[in-house]
Amino acid sequence: DTPVSVKVGANITLSEPLYPATGWTVLAHPNGKLDYQNQTYPNLFWEGAGIGIYNSHVGEGFVVPQDKLVSTLLTQLQQLGLNHQESVDFMDFWESKLPITPYVRLTWLNTSDMNQLAPLQVSPSPDTVIRLFLEFEGLVKPISLKPQKLSAPQRSGFTLVEWGGLLRK
Repeated sequence: DTPVSVKVGANITLSEPLYPATGWTVLAHPNGKLDYQNQTYPNLFWEGAGIGIYNSHVGEGFVVPQDKLVSTLLTQLQQLGLNHQESVDFMDFWESKLPITPYVRLTWLNTSDMNQLAPLQVSPSPDTVIRLFLEFEGLVKPISLKPQKLSAPQRSGFTLVEWGGLLRK
């Protein structure tokens, strides 16, 4: 068990548990559960706008037909380093929000991009950091994109995983 302090560089509009101005201080257990103010949480959740630079990857990503969208996302989440439970959590949150258009553009921001957009201050420092952000958009017809190279760091020791997304309308 390790006490962990987490501060998010973002203007947070929604969080669970409530995000205090000083950031969260939780007790992290080896199984991933987090204790905060006498309650146990599976994760820390926040929504808001990062205070940094949004690295748009215009012209990069993947165009996926609707019938292959879920299977493609599950494959890509694995390629990006999420484990089974993290992928399930991602899909539980996002699947109902996915566009129902014939095609969907998937563009991933990685840890480096997220560190610029919404820097985290975590103490003690994690041994491994995986931060993912999916920008997706419904398309009526396919467009040409430069495919992104998806990779994941080797997990070792104290691992921080964060995922999020943005639906472009």
